[in-house]
Amino acid sequence: MTRPITILHTRVVTGAGGGPDKTILRSDQYLDSSRYRSVAAYLHPAGDCGIDTLRGTAARFGMPIHTIPERGPIDLRAARLLLDLCKRLHVDVWHAHDYKTDILGRLLRRWHPMKLVTTMHGFTRETWKTRGYAALSYHALRRYDRVLAVSPLLLREAAEHGVHPDRLRLVPNAIDLSEYARKQTREKAKEQLGLPADEHAIGVVARFSVEKGVDRALRLFADLHQERPNMRLHLIGDGPQRAELKKLAGELGIARAVRWWGWQRDTRPIVEALDTMLLTSHTEGLPNTALEAMALGLPVVGTRVGALPQVLDDGECGVLLSEDESQWCGQLLPLVDQPLVRERILCNAWLRVNEHNDFAKRMQRVASIYDELLGIKRDMASTHSIAA
Repeated sequence: MTRPITILHTRVVTGAGGGPDKTILRSDQYLDSSRYRSVAAYLHPAGDCGIDTLRGTAARFGMPIHTIPERGPIDLRAARLLLDLCKRLHVDVWHAHDYKTDILGRLLRRWHPMKLVTTMHGFTRETWKTRGYAALSYHALRRYDRVLAVSPLLLREAAEHGVHPDRLRLVPNAIDLSEYARKQTREKAKEQLGLPADEHAIGVVARFSVEKGVDRALRLFADLHQERPNMRLHLIGDGPQRAELKKLAGELGIARAVRWWGWQRDTRPIVEALDTMLLTSHTEGLPNTALEAMALGLPVVGTRVGALPQVLDDGECGVLLSEDESQWCGQLLPLVDQPLVRERILCNAWLRVNEHNDFAKRMQRVASIYDELLGIKRDMASTHSIAA
């Protein structure tokens, strides 16, 4: 091939996006520009201003982005615009990142020949619409050339739904480790935010929607607060459950001990001030929030969903909560009361994320998959030049 391979990353998004967008919009700067060209195409609800945030993020990372407003769940005009984009850019690889773009890729290949790749970030099934999209997505994925899963669980699910094992690849999420080197001590970060130095700050960074289980975090904190009144819960994010969650905090008697930060463009100043990161999701793929916390020296406490058991090395690199929620308070308290336990977990977590979840290494793996699909053989010493 005499020109760079053109990869079109496609995604449907509402608001300012989430974890998958950190992966998509960073990807181009980690690939050799003489061999690969990455472009992002985002479908979004017409009139949703959150897409402006993603445009800004894309510009910061140097990722070309095309945004297409949709008018309803089935918008043939948006599909035609995507097809025109594929033809105009001479797209070689369609790289989908959600239910709908899985389906669209399968359909649009009829009119534009290209390889089909998807990354399974994790399915949610809280509404009839998302359950329907999941079923259609699996049907489409049986014809995909490569299906990349961020966790072994998603890999198994894809195989169980008919995706041929030869087409499956495990590609865990990763982070830019240089970006997540701590900039200030926890004490200094608390001082900057005006937080009490002796207060144990527990944080949740999530979209306030059913699958993230923020209500479970509130109930756990209510138990913790009875045992340790000097604790405070910091909720960073927004979403459709916000009003419902605020009401629950009042019913649990913890309203004054919960701080609502809202959606933050940059969560880092708050995260660096936290003492513990809490993930109480009902479903996950491999949450970037956990990886970022581990890199920043913040212990993670999470449910046994998605790839979290592997990321936390079955409890060696964090605390894995049991199925019985009544036990959660007792499982978290050793992080507060036993400094040696905390330090052991922090050390193990930092070593693991540096070894297994480096973004540069992840992109080497993805580049090799693109090459494999297109029949490109290159010398391993020079194939995947990673941008500085």
